[in-house]
Amino acid sequence: MNDIPDTARDQDTRIENFAAELTRAVYPLVLRRGPEHGWLKLELSLWKGLMETTKTWVRHKPQAVSADDLETWREGLLGALSGSVLSIALNHSIDGCLCDVESELHRTFHLLTTRYSHAG
Repeated sequence: MNDIPDTARDQDTRIENFAAELTRAVYPLVLRRGPEHGWLKLELSLWKGLMETTKTWVRHKPQAVSADDLETWREGLLGALSGSVLSIALNHSIDGCLCDVESELHRTFHLLTTRYSHAG
């Protein structure tokens, strides 16, 4: 028998799957900017960074708050996800303007989080 309740395992699985989907969406954005390190190391770094960022923000998600408060939390999550990817991209010495990457990341994360929020 495992000490971890099913709901905690389910949440961890959902977070891992969400991080994988985020990674799948942003990986090409970063890869096409010529990272210095190998593609596999980049992809794993993105997944780990996005997973940790998501876990942190999920732990601090407000319960039973107004729609405005929830939207504020969501925008903070989007910024944190973008910051995580930009940090990883810098560590992998990508080429190009970071402001262009940041804009694409925010748009991509916004679409994915909207889809996830409507899915359940």
